[in-house]
Amino acid sequence: MIFYFSTFTYDVNKKQLSHDGEAVEIPKKCHELLIYLLENSNALINREALIEHIWHGRVVTHNTIDQTILKLRRALNQTHAGEYIESVYGQGIRFLPVVRLSTDSELDTKFETIKNHPSHIIRHSIWPMWLLLFLTMAFMFIWLSQTQKIPIEIQPHANDVISQTTNQSIDTNNDPNMWLITGSHNYLRHLLNQSPNITLGPSQFETDELTQSKQLIIKLNNYNHSLKLKLSQDIVEGNYLAHLELHDAEQLKAEITHNNNLLIGLFAEIKAWVSSYYDDAVADEPDLIDPQIYTEDEQALQSHFQGMALQRKGMSEHALPHFQNAVDLDPAFKTAWYELALATRKTGDPRKALSILNAIQTSHLPLAYQVALTNAQTLDVLLEFEQAKIAYDQALDMAKRLGNNNRLAAVYISQGIFYRKTKQYESAQHALEQAELLVDPSSQLHLFGTIMNTQAKLARDMNQPLLAIEKSKQAIKAFQQADDIRYEMQAKTTLASILRLRNDFDQAEQLVKESLFYQQQINNQRGISDNQTKLAKIYQQTGQFRLAIDQWQKVLSLTQSLQLHGNSSEAYLWLMQLHLTNKDLTKAKLQINLLEQLVNKHLKDNLKQILTEASLIFAIHQKDLNTAELHFAELGTDSYYLKSIYQGDMARLRGNNTAAEVYYLEALLEANSNIRFDQITQIRNRLSDLYLAYQPQKLTDNLNATRQLKPFIYPLQKYQALSVKLAGNHIKALSLMEELKLKAGDYWQDQDEELLEKMRFIQE
Repeated sequence: MIFYFSTFTYDVNKKQLSHDGEAVEIPKKCHELLIYLLENSNALINREALIEHIWHGRVVTHNTIDQTILKLRRALNQTHAGEYIESVYGQGIRFLPVVRLSTDSELDTKFETIKNHPSHIIRHSIWPMWLLLFLTMAFMFIWLSQTQKIPIEIQPHANDVISQTTNQSIDTNNDPNMWLITGSHNYLRHLLNQSPNITLGPSQFETDELTQSKQLIIKLNNYNHSLKLKLSQDIVEGNYLAHLELHDAEQLKAEITHNNNLLIGLFAEIKAWVSSYYDDAVADEPDLIDPQIYTEDEQALQSHFQGMALQRKGMSEHALPHFQNAVDLDPAFKTAWYELALATRKTGDPRKALSILNAIQTSHLPLAYQVALTNAQTLDVLLEFEQAKIAYDQALDMAKRLGNNNRLAAVYISQGIFYRKTKQYESAQHALEQAELLVDPSSQLHLFGTIMNTQAKLARDMNQPLLAIEKSKQAIKAFQQADDIRYEMQAKTTLASILRLRNDFDQAEQLVKESLFYQQQINNQRGISDNQTKLAKIYQQTGQFRLAIDQWQKVLSLTQSLQLHGNSSEAYLWLMQLHLTNKDLTKAKLQINLLEQLVNKHLKDNLKQILTEASLIFAIHQKDLNTAELHFAELGTDSYYLKSIYQGDMARLRGNNTAAEVYYLEALLEANSNIRFDQITQIRNRLSDLYLAYQPQKLTDNLNATRQLKPFIYPLQKYQALSVKLAGNHIKALSLMEELKLKAGDYWQDQDEELLEKMRFIQE
């Protein structure tokens, strides 16, 4: 039995997914999921049905189901981009492609027909074959022309701020022992760092080729050795097992297996064995646990490990109760308190996180460094920039005293993000360059990817979109090679924001939706908010106003709960402009009032500037020149481009079209130097509107220049229709307006309908 869908085939008997004759590898569970979706195409399938038919009634977590869906969706999209699996919030999933089934008997019948009547088949198939060939070539030409715009070297899958030093992510749901491997990583490094004869290098997780189980590998720099650790728990007996191997570059040097019914005892044995191999003096009963940093409470340590495993996957909300339980069991467990603060910040309560961090007092330098860096990042989120800068400097000083390049790089990256946010671009670039000098791109993939992603954002903010795209691609590639889907999705979000500035709305929307789906699966509230913001902007720019309003409302709900006041103010500004376009002055004014309430409550300069700009735009729209001039005088933006646009708008209100053109052309000059297609399009649309009433002879050249920017169809095609109408070509003008009505979405206004009716009347 063979299924055909989109450009894929799936052979049920061979369990083989193919695309253009080449096999597409997918995990075993994805095969079962795909077969079930193919058999129930276009049906809404809930989780209960998936558990019954794919997991055969076994108890599985929601995340296991979501990860299986995500892996299948990614495998299909990376092979051939398209819409395959739709998620219907709160209801389930639906397989969208049209599915065709061929049974073995059908194939045999077709073969017999061809064998017995070849001339008939050829005679009746020759024209369809030529047509199919032509359509295939046309499709390939279009597809290649689109994909060559932004070539992303995406490899098959094998915070801006560093929260892990390993270069692989781990799926904690596939292996019941993964909480031991990922959760204990920091604890083991803490113990080994107590050995004076051992200097630790980077860590990584790998899959053992024989057992297919995950193992932790820690480099021992001063001996050029590697420690390999496999951890498991005997479910029946409850004991913990640890198999350790010491390797040099060529061979196995030593190995041992430890068995203990307590985690604390097991890790004490691990530390003692490794230390003794390197002639480190170890007492008979070593005091390996620093109660001020970790804990002697077995249950508290176990909860901490479970929380760490979830925290590493970005599932901070799920990690929170584990850390809370750990500190409840041992109130002196400072590392658990630190992780609780980190998870609290990531789940949207930065002020509570700050209070926990301020309460952690320690002379233990590694933990003090972590507290200082997270404290700086939290102050940064709260827009307390002066305090954040002091905290970053403290963290940098501690990283230097520790002599650890990874920690130094983490601070430099965080400072780069901080300086970018505060528009200190030269300082941001310097900090990121310092970080890059400390990182090996081939072995420290996570750190390198984070640096590239931050540089991409910096280049975007500095209006260098081509450089930003290049850096984004490097970040995506690095995270994919590291099998780090969490940060890969963050990099794709960054790339989507850059593509939107280049008017590549389709590619941007696809990347945002992919990232948004992932952030929803792990319940990363900040990631959800960022992607919903980008999706709302794309919808608004492409005339999908109802979808945009829905997204903006979700953004506002999240940003308010996360106390991201700058993001909330931006949402109010965009919503106000949307309602102005929709001729809904009441709702537009409401957004300004809500924005004003936000500003009065928090009194931040950046929020005041957004309110000033919103009030200026509203006054210009209302043709209230006096009020507009007052707000323009208060506008503190250093953007010459933005000021020139608003000066041009006010010149038009005064009836001075010549001055308006000068201002628009000045803005165009800056936008051209920035290579920002969105800005250039915005200005050229204003020029087209101006030329219609002022200098029609300039309209055609301006429209041709606008068309090169790949803008959304509205209002470009409206101006094109009016241009050819002025030239006397009424049929073409009417055709363009008819097409525009079908494609403009909610941009289509009453006056557009009136214009179309007039054109129809002329034709009649």
